[in-house]
Amino acid sequence: MSDRQLSAPAPGPTPSGLPAEISAIWADVLEVDSVAGDLSFYDFGGTSLQAMRICARIERLTGREVAPELLFDADTFEDFVADVLRADDGTER
Repeated sequence: MSDRQLSAPAPGPTPSGLPAEISAIWADVLEVDSVAGDLSFYDFGGTSLQAMRICARIERLTGREVAPELLFDADTFEDFVADVLRADDGTER
């Protein structure tokens, strides 16, 4: 299975708003066509440097700090987005 096949999106609704922007950041930094919500950062072969880049870009986008640990601890992309959204609205997990 190629890296491009691994990134094929799972069936379901297309993200919009902030989740879509985060998905685009992941895809750009990880150099894949798209990001499936049920896959993790590790499924894409993500590195610590890529994690830093993703978090920095999300911070610029939202104005809120996003620690790489949030990305490392998330089981899936959807979990990561949910954590970022909670951080963006001030609630904790």
